[in-house]
Amino acid sequence: MLSSAEDGLFSRFLFYAYKNCIEWQDPSPKSNGVVYNDHFEALSVQVLELISLLELSPTTVELTEEQWQRINSDFPVMLSEVVTFTSEDAAGVVYRLGLIFFRLCMIFSALRKYENGEMSSTIICTDEDFNTVMQIVQTYLDHSLLMFNNLPKQNEPMQFQSGDGKRRFFEALPQEFTRKEATEIGTKFKLSARTVDDVLKSATGVSLTRIKAGHYQRV
Repeated sequence: MLSSAEDGLFSRFLFYAYKNCIEWQDPSPKSNGVVYNDHFEALSVQVLELISLLELSPTTVELTEEQWQRINSDFPVMLSEVVTFTSEDAAGVVYRLGLIFFRLCMIFSALRKYENGEMSSTIICTDEDFNTVMQIVQTYLDHSLLMFNNLPKQNEPMQFQSGDGKRRFFEALPQEFTRKEATEIGTKFKLSARTVDDVLKSATGVSLTRIKAGHYQRV
């Protein structure tokens, strides 16, 4: 379905990768167990009530000025780190998450309107919901980058890699260092001298300050 990370389709998905623990699951019947048919039927009734409320009371969701400032300060950092430590091709993931972020804020606000039985036409996203969505988006960013780094090329088997070699290399750099020292550290993370130069160039002015030619300081 996703043959390439450069495909615009990739950024339209939210990924959550995980590995189940290999353990025995008890199949025996339990008197206090959840009957899933009943459980989801009850939830479907709530969803229908939510839809009915929103149809009767169309809603506009807005963010506060402080929340917009938070978005415009946090997302540029995400974008810079993705471009520096992953790839420019992954920048689309951050752009798309900006849109998904607001959609999640709308969903959370709609659920809160239903829970509170409100009928106002304009809802301000609460800071609690806003902060929850921010944590969700940051988690989805990490998992999207994991998938980005592990999409197989044609006719190649899927082999998962951590994809964080550049970041671990950067974190291993001392407070002040030379390009030569950075190159030597890069070899420990299987990074070529050219890749190290690319990381230093991208991070300069953001996470690094160039003191003089060939000498850097972490911000």
